[in-house]
Amino acid sequence: MRRAAAQLLFAAACATTALLAAGLIIHATVRDSHRSCATLFYALPAPLLAGLAALLALYWARRSARVLPALLIAACVAALAMWLRDGWRWSPPPAARGALRVVHWNVDRPDWRLPGVVQWLKTQDADMILLAERFPYEKNLLARWQAAFPEYQLAPSPEEMLCLVRGEIVSVKDRLVPHASYATLLQTRIRGRDVTILQVDIQAAPLRDRTIPLRRLTEIVAAHRPANLVIAGDFNTPLESTLLAGLRAEATNAFEAVGRGCTATWPRVPLLSLDQIWSNPRLRPVRCEMHASWRSDHRAVVAEFDFVP
Repeated sequence: MRRAAAQLLFAAACATTALLAAGLIIHATVRDSHRSCATLFYALPAPLLAGLAALLALYWARRSARVLPALLIAACVAALAMWLRDGWRWSPPPAARGALRVVHWNVDRPDWRLPGVVQWLKTQDADMILLAERFPYEKNLLARWQAAFPEYQLAPSPEEMLCLVRGEIVSVKDRLVPHASYATLLQTRIRGRDVTILQVDIQAAPLRDRTIPLRRLTEIVAAHRPANLVIAGDFNTPLESTLLAGLRAEATNAFEAVGRGCTATWPRVPLLSLDQIWSNPRLRPVRCEMHASWRSDHRAVVAEFDFVP
């Protein structure tokens, strides 16, 4: 029995070592630009690669391997370097405050957690609150959300998104992107200024291709260049993705511009930067923070913007 377990562990270590090598090569080269590599790119973020490399180095060292542990330690260092380069921002904390405050949070379908979620959101004093996974399955808590935020107008989407605006919602257009992904475009008026909101929920399935929905999303952003445009939601696509190149040409990620710390927002020990707030050139990010809570497996993103004349 002990020998069989050792053989099984050896086979698993060999397979994991090969998987680690493939993950490092993909991160260093094509990332998710090819669909055949995308699943592995999403499943093996850089901090996970670093942890796997360290564990494998210990295993192979115990088996008296000579070269492989050294290579794995080098792989661990390389993965940590990639993580520090792509997954962290080191700019000094901004002192300025913006004219428009936005919160995006995937609240993980709250029910009994809802009072605590509401209490935290109220402390943010935001002009707009953009929520993903708003209700538990087979429950409708819209009346509870409205009662908790009477000073906000609410715009629920059929795709588990909810937008709360402290102002006027002028119009709403739903289901603007294809392939099991969703986007809602809201025209709003906040303290006399027109603000357009593009709320996003990109497909989460790791085997699904994100190319088409993200391309369509970029087209919508480009079509609204004259507007004061905020793009926010659960992108289910990390910031390191090559598929966000088109969006980068049209908009600025708030945390990359003025945030400080780790960009990852999911899971509870954050590994992937799935939750994002962007703005087009008509809105300049001046502040962006991440907030963790036991009430959700996603960190909340809070950003502030100034209007650009």
